[in-house]
Amino acid sequence: GDYDSAFRCFSKSAELGSIGAHYQLSIFYHEGLCVEKDMKKKVYHYEQAAIGGHDIARYNLGSVEEQKGRMDRAVKHWIIAATLGHDLSLDALKDSFQTGVL
Repeated sequence: GDYDSAFRCFSKSAELGSIGAHYQLSIFYHEGLCVEKDMKKKVYHYEQAAIGGHDIARYNLGSVEEQKGRMDRAVKHWIIAATLGHDLSLDALKDSFQTGVL
């Protein structure tokens, strides 16, 4: 695909406040699609999308926090995402309780 054009379109849409565009940009930075892989930019775009109510971005923020060993923060993100209807977040919460992490 034409990743450069898509990146430009998503960037412009994100500037205009599109939460979906922020989420798409997080994927570009995660995968390194036409840009350098950049964890900070990926997380920034997850955060912007999550603030706007994007359930998958919120779940992914929880996963980032889990990888950093900050389970208290991970759980907060997963609770919000589960409230938004994200099933994997609910599964992550169940797993955390069942394994005694929480």
